[in-house]
Amino acid sequence: MAIQIANVQRAGVISSAVRENRNRVIAYDHFISGILERADTAATQLARYHDGGAGGPGAAPASLIDSAAVDPLFAKVDVADAAGRVRWSSRPGNTARSLVGEPAFEQLRTDATRQPILTDPARESNTGKVSITFARAILAEDGKFGGVVALHIPIDRLTRFYEGADFRPHDLISVIRLDGLTLARRQGAVVSYGQNLAGKLAMQRQAAQPWGTYIGPSSVDGIRRIFSQRRLPRYGLFVSVGLGIDDALALSYARTRIFYLTVAALSLALLGGTLAFWLGLRRREAIIQRLAAINKRLCEAQAIGKIGDWELDLESKLLTCSEETCRMHGRDPAQDIMTSDEALAFHDLAGRKEIQRTLRTAILSKQPAQCEVVSTMGDGRVAPLRIRMSPVVDPDGRVRTVLGTEQDVTTERRHEQLRAEVAHITRVEAVNVMAATIAHELSQPLTAAGNYLSAAIYLAEQGRHSLVDQERLAVLLGQAGRQIGLSGKIISRAREMISDRRIGEMASLDDIVEEAIALSKVADPAVARAAISAQLEPDTGHVAADKVQIQQVLLNLIRNAAQAVADVDKPQVIVTSHREAAGMVMVSVGDNGKGLPGNGGDIFAPFGAADRNGLGIGLSICRTIVDSYGGRIWSSISPLGGAAICFTLPLDELALLYDVA
Repeated sequence: MAIQIANVQRAGVISSAVRENRNRVIAYDHFISGILERADTAATQLARYHDGGAGGPGAAPASLIDSAAVDPLFAKVDVADAAGRVRWSSRPGNTARSLVGEPAFEQLRTDATRQPILTDPARESNTGKVSITFARAILAEDGKFGGVVALHIPIDRLTRFYEGADFRPHDLISVIRLDGLTLARRQGAVVSYGQNLAGKLAMQRQAAQPWGTYIGPSSVDGIRRIFSQRRLPRYGLFVSVGLGIDDALALSYARTRIFYLTVAALSLALLGGTLAFWLGLRRREAIIQRLAAINKRLCEAQAIGKIGDWELDLESKLLTCSEETCRMHGRDPAQDIMTSDEALAFHDLAGRKEIQRTLRTAILSKQPAQCEVVSTMGDGRVAPLRIRMSPVVDPDGRVRTVLGTEQDVTTERRHEQLRAEVAHITRVEAVNVMAATIAHELSQPLTAAGNYLSAAIYLAEQGRHSLVDQERLAVLLGQAGRQIGLSGKIISRAREMISDRRIGEMASLDDIVEEAIALSKVADPAVARAAISAQLEPDTGHVAADKVQIQQVLLNLIRNAAQAVADVDKPQVIVTSHREAAGMVMVSVGDNGKGLPGNGGDIFAPFGAADRNGLGIGLSICRTIVDSYGGRIWSSISPLGGAAICFTLPLDELALLYDVA
């Protein structure tokens, strides 16, 4: 009984599918006829108004501006004379062209009927698109052959009948010439052409029933389909629409399978229902436990990192906050939903304005944005907060939700302060190392100054002085003054090195290098033994940086370079400068040592290049200072053959423009 019911249902489905397919082929017939009639009308119009030439032999085609020629249906339109020379074209080009040898031209020239013809599909050499040629002869006034109008129609234009409609994988439409050549074929989403069906079932049924319907295997892929055909005798072709039997009966097959499976399914359902329900409860409980554990770990991680997150609905203006966000602002975690105004109330006026500005920026740019504000936390602390906002862009391009995080960066700011203090301590340590040598260096000019003053006092006590004695006294006093001035300069340089205040954001690079070399020679005997030279380009005179901090960088680099060449016969250290693009200057400290080791790791990392006489943070501090001015620092090869440390700083363009001395 069930089988009989299924067979009756299938017969009804097949009957409905046949009617549907006949309607489709009629519509497709009208679609193709409309295209060919447009082409025939355009060819007739062009033949009537362009039967004359546009130029002499060897001339390039003239441009067609006729409305028929610019129809988007046609990829290209050519009008040729009786000799085959293309006189007019919708794509004229710069060279002469001929249609002699083209199948359409030769056939129309010899065909007395002068009926329009459709050529085999061919690929255009300039565009790569496949098209067919609709060609019509031009008749001269005496009725003789006067040329050809050739309209190139892309084959995909012939298969756009179902554009945007439901087209199943086995659905088929095709345009076939009466000699069996397929001009265009679409199966599912695949467009093809050129299949030769001569002598096959499709052509046999077309010859027997030009406007008929049959069920059978496809002559191309063997799939059984319901085929409906309609001939277009005027153009020597027919259209065919196929509907896959499996597609048509898919619902019927499904119903049959459902019918047979229902009994078994009901039995299994009765037996397994209880087990499935129990397993479902167990699985649901396990999922809930895993989600709870994940949420707990997330909350712990946020508490450790002092990071809270929230989600803002731009339409309702409501924020959904995480537990850590509520805790940071002293709010009950149970009250995790609040309005945007309530959230902004946690911050002062300046903070609210900055948050609102950042939110607008993120929404308009549809890109993440961040800001830092100062906020009073739930425990009463005033802490810096880093707020990141990431807009969620919907498929329609609108932003309706913004995800955000708030991080307490108090610890980060303390670390930055500690790094600055370590840098200062390093400078003080460097001065401590200098102390003994500075004392020795000061003793020489002070002793000399004392001798000069003693001699001057002796001459002064003689009472009467000759002109020579007066000149000698002046010379002695001048020498004493210069020696005392030298001592003061040494002390001034040492005082600047241990000072923790910035003395300006613009400094002369020449002065920085000169004083750094002088201080380094006083601070380290190894530096004093090396031959240190400077080669600075004249257009790198002033940098937008603090003089003392850049001196600290150069002191570290010069001392490292001098220590690297301590065992070289003729130790050399060179300081150079070079102007780079984007308003930057590159400073390099090189030596003639053995270079850096190949596996030395990151020498700019803290403690990454420590020796037994230092902490290993000198190069790290150098990088921190250079980075703070927007520059970068790296290692390279020195022109002297050894290692070189290079870094960049911003030029003070204003000082360079006005030649600040």
